[in-house]
Amino acid sequence: MGRRYHAEPMDVEVAFTGVAVSDLAAGRDFFERLFGKPPDVLVNENEVMWRVNESAWLYAVVDPARAGLALAALSVADLDAALDELASRGLQPSKLEEHEGGARKAIFLDPDGNTAALIGVPATSVEHATGS
Repeated sequence: MGRRYHAEPMDVEVAFTGVAVSDLAAGRDFFERLFGKPPDVLVNENEVMWRVNESAWLYAVVDPARAGLALAALSVADLDAALDELASRGLQPSKLEEHEGGARKAIFLDPDGNTAALIGVPATSVEHATGS
């Protein structure tokens, strides 16, 4: 039987996704091409951060023992346009998946094998799921 919580849910203001890499230069190159820009914050010689949107950040940090185990998923408005743009930057997905309701996912792997998935969901599927 699961726990029952009676308090109010946590009010999260900002989400951070961490990606461990073995070599910061290689990881930084991959994510610079993925996001189309250099990091927004150079934390120190072992960590950099990209602001993904107003309330979400992705950071790459040198941690060889954990490198290759991360999974980051990012929803984009137009997956085809994003894939075309990434191809122009030398990034090709290792896998494309089709899901129920027209949702699609493109999986990219960084040099350590960390997964960065771009997800495209038709507006009608999002409206149905959220009740909007």
